[in-house]
Amino acid sequence: MHARAGIIATSILGLLAVGALAGCSGDANAAGSNTKTELVFATPPGTDDPDEQAIMGQLSTMVGEASGRTVNNLQPADYLGVVEAVRNGSVDVAVLSQFSAALAYKTESVDPLLVWPASTEPASFCLARKDSGIQSAADVKGKQVAFIDPGSTTGYFMPKSLLAKAGLTDGTDYKSTFAGSHDSAVLALANGNVDVACTARQLYPTFIQKGVIKEDQIAVIAKSDPIPVGISIVVRKDLDNEAREALKAKLPALMTGNKEISKTFGITGEPTADPEFSTYAPLVDVAESIGVDLQDIR
Repeated sequence: MHARAGIIATSILGLLAVGALAGCSGDANAAGSNTKTELVFATPPGTDDPDEQAIMGQLSTMVGEASGRTVNNLQPADYLGVVEAVRNGSVDVAVLSQFSAALAYKTESVDPLLVWPASTEPASFCLARKDSGIQSAADVKGKQVAFIDPGSTTGYFMPKSLLAKAGLTDGTDYKSTFAGSHDSAVLALANGNVDVACTARQLYPTFIQKGVIKEDQIAVIAKSDPIPVGISIVVRKDLDNEAREALKAKLPALMTGNKEISKTFGITGEPTADPEFSTYAPLVDVAESIGVDLQDIR
């Protein structure tokens, strides 16, 4: 995705797209066929990389295979746009990043269907140019930081928590901006528009391999803690039981059996079906540590 002027503008664009799709879906519902034969599946925004987009397409195909229904794929403009699309019924099934899932669950916007165990790897890397003199999280004081999106786990919550542990407060000790996507953030760093960019750990090697950034010019200055919860598959609250049970029974094996999807989403172990909110409680603790109430970012 391209850099955005601001999160509000992108949310509006995303919801316009969702609204257009909802109109088509509504016609099908009126005919009495959509809820039984078709699902709308949403994925969070990622990068413009064609390989990543292909992986999202594979996941959409798996949702169709597991459910036995036709699937239309949707990618709202931002993470919270995915939550809103499920909440308002425009989307039936979605894969959500950890904090988006916790937010959606806390605000009773979705029903979590599956959640995977936490990874032991760092969630996020914060990057700086090697010629900048920035060598650690403490050196970010007085600098400009590019985060990804207010609903991004690896591109906002975890790296912001990392900086908070270094004693730095956003808006006081450093300035921040939202780039809108992971590739936009690292490009802003490479082009000298920001001093630091924070992105998902698993995307860093891809950015090097694809030439988005050059390893001899960019350094990893800090690594965040692991995310305490894995990714989630969620559904709209009134999705029929037949689809729910089919997805729970068949989707995990399809996802874990695909190396690209497992790597992209950091899938390890077996998922928990119909998780309780207590599963997401550690994420709430992280949010509170950086002064964010998940209830306030709806």
